Amino acid sequence: MEKKMSLMGVAGKIVITLVISLAVTASVSFLFKPMFRITENYHKLVIIAVLMAIVGFTLNLTAAFGMLSAYRKGQLATGGLYSIFLNPMYTFQILITVPGLLLFFNSWFIMITIIPVFIAFKVFVKEEDKYLEEKFGSQYKDYRKKVLFKYL
Repeated sequence: MEKKMSLMGVAGKIVITLVISLAVTASVSFLFKPMFRITENYHKLVIIAVLMAIVGFTLNLTAAFGMLSAYRKGQLATGGLYSIFLNPMYTFQILITVPGLLLFFNSWFIMITIIPVFIAFKVFVKEEDKYLEEKFGSQYKDYRKKVLFKYL
């Protein structure tokens, strides 16, 4: 088996993609600010952004505690949100939390930041899959078959 994977998995690589993409989209968006505005009613957008961020962080923390508990025991996380989603932490970050936070910018152009982040997830998560399959073998293969949402 390859070296042990950190508790954070490939999240660092995905975050680097997020930061670079956000820097590019934010720069373009601010250069052409009025062109990319989502709405003039920023207060409603903030409410939606806050709600998405709260829901996303809550779901992510719930998944994180389940994964941390299994990780400390040297086990595969298969219960709770992991019984529904193959990668619940990435799923909630990419589909709910990050888009919610990006809404604060009030720019539809900045919202496309999520596209390279999703692509990075699809590329880098394969490292985690390989590691987990090597570490847990048939248990991981069986888990992948049983989990309800296999792909983000």
